[in-house]
Amino acid sequence: MEAVGFKCERCGAPLEVSPETIVAICPYCGFPNHISGNLKTENIYIVPTIDKNAIAKAFWDRVNRDFDLKRMKEGIEIVDIEGHYAPYWVGSVHVEGDVEYMVREEECHTDSEGETHCHTVERHYHDYVDEVLSLIGSARRQIKSFGVDDIIVHYSRARPKGKKLLELDEDQWGKIKLEILNTEIDETQAKMIMREDAIDVIRDRYSAKADRIERFDITADEPQNVSLILLPMWTVYYKHENSIFHAVFAGWDGRDVAATEPMPIWRRAQYMAGVVLGVVIGAAGAAYGGANGSALVSVLSLILGAGASGYFGSLVLEGQRTERSTGIMGHFTGAFKR
Repeated sequence: MEAVGFKCERCGAPLEVSPETIVAICPYCGFPNHISGNLKTENIYIVPTIDKNAIAKAFWDRVNRDFDLKRMKEGIEIVDIEGHYAPYWVGSVHVEGDVEYMVREEECHTDSEGETHCHTVERHYHDYVDEVLSLIGSARRQIKSFGVDDIIVHYSRARPKGKKLLELDEDQWGKIKLEILNTEIDETQAKMIMREDAIDVIRDRYSAKADRIERFDITADEPQNVSLILLPMWTVYYKHENSIFHAVFAGWDGRDVAATEPMPIWRRAQYMAGVVLGVVIGAAGAAYGGANGSALVSVLSLILGAGASGYFGSLVLEGQRTERSTGIMGHFTGAFKR
């Protein structure tokens, strides 16, 4: 909607803004107008991006590195390259408290005759947690597009240096020329989610290594050093034969973080072999279990075989592969999974 009173600082043209608008680019002269909405502009940072040509070069470099794509290079054509700045909340949360948990472990001993005997024992542990979690996560509530989680993970590892939004001059804005997506989660909401999810991070950590959590008494302090950072994200859409695929790149260093790729015939054959192998495992296991009167072996073999066949079958039907250069760590690094 058009808000009364919001006009371009350079030419006076009306600007289209919403309460969450951070920067409004004038549709007439291209001038960047700072409109922080309900945000404190002094706490907004932006990570500079490389340009579209550099992203195109990064894409072709990726094609040349990839075993499959390199062999299909002659049939690959870039259709479009799109970029934008997405807002993310960053901050730190101090968590503290006690965790008591139980882990089942195997204990072995050797008797006087040299024979080894093993049995399972329950060991109980108590940990005192006292640490600061660094968090980053999307400031938008909308369903995330492909590659957003990968951008978060890559940023958390690379930690590129950002600049205060107010420090960018007109020339620097002229080089960026990317759309800035609006925020949908304000600072107050972000802090509340950070506290809740920081506790969940610790809980998930112990759930992964414990067989049972017997006591969980963790508290989270008020988040500190909270700011909004704008990260550049580029998507290259490319065509192979009659299908469109895409690759996502981090704008600050041109690193490819996620991509969909066409599936060559030989790889499709690999997956079909996996389907056949699953069927063979199920049939052979069921036959063996039936011949030896073991219903458990038969059932487990059928489940294992069906699972393998279903997995590889889904890859065949999908018709494309998904490649990621980062591991997925959730909506917020360390926490903030909403």
